[in-house]
Amino acid sequence: MSNNPVSVLMDEHDVIKKIENSLAKLDGLWEKDAPKYKATLEKILHFLKQYSDAYHHHKEEDVLFPALEEHPEFILSSIITEMNEHHENFRDYTRAIAEALQENNYRKAQDTLKKYLNELLDHIAIENDELFVLAESLFDEEELKTMFFKFKDIDMELGESKKAELEKFPDEIENSL
Repeated sequence: MSNNPVSVLMDEHDVIKKIENSLAKLDGLWEKDAPKYKATLEKILHFLKQYSDAYHHHKEEDVLFPALEEHPEFILSSIITEMNEHHENFRDYTRAIAEALQENNYRKAQDTLKKYLNELLDHIAIENDELFVLAESLFDEEELKTMFFKFKDIDMELGESKKAELEKFPDEIENSL
């Protein structure tokens, strides 16, 4: 199906998951090059706040989750509560990482990033394997198309060219390490 909002979300997940490739290379970099470590982690934080949270979570929280909860056949509201709690936890992680960086506590920043990414990958798996499959089965083609265009509106509002630049980031950061 063209104009599939689930494909949009899964493609965004694929971009986000690429950050994992840089995690191992980043670990301990502060011992050899603290300024590079700090600058790189600040860029990763920017990516996570902008792409993962502003673009991606915005679509889920403002479009997908409410549509699911309003659907008469949807009975798993606890999964929506859990996903929203995860999003809040991810925001807390980015704040904690930024604070550790400001204090030059690189080990704490790295450990928090590792925990965040592990939880984020688990979260993505739940959405991909359960929630998104359920959404595709509950909504008809017209409802999915409407959701897709709401997602496009979010991208346009936040900036499509900015999103395209952010999508290049995981590969760029991995190549720079």
